[in-house]
Amino acid sequence: MDTYWANYDRCLNRIESSARTVDQLLAILNDHYAPSSGEAYFPDGADRDLLGTLSDAGWRPVWIRADYYFAMREPEGSGVITYTEGDVDRGDDRPL
Repeated sequence: MDTYWANYDRCLNRIESSARTVDQLLAILNDHYAPSSGEAYFPDGADRDLLGTLSDAGWRPVWIRADYYFAMREPEGSGVITYTEGDVDRGDDRPL
């Protein structure tokens, strides 16, 4: 397995086991990928994705337009992230 996919899997494994809050999620993502235009970045694009991993980790959907555009609430509180085509931002950037 090349380093790209090894890093991808390590990142999702850490999220599934350790990301209980928005701050923890952003820290994990920033350990694995440099932010693009959001607070953090995740490339997605594989069978295993961020939406499914967050769901498996107990995060709850706020809204979902597509697997590349959604908002999820942390399992430990009320913090929310919005995922938009790779960029992850704190808060609910609900579409109009």
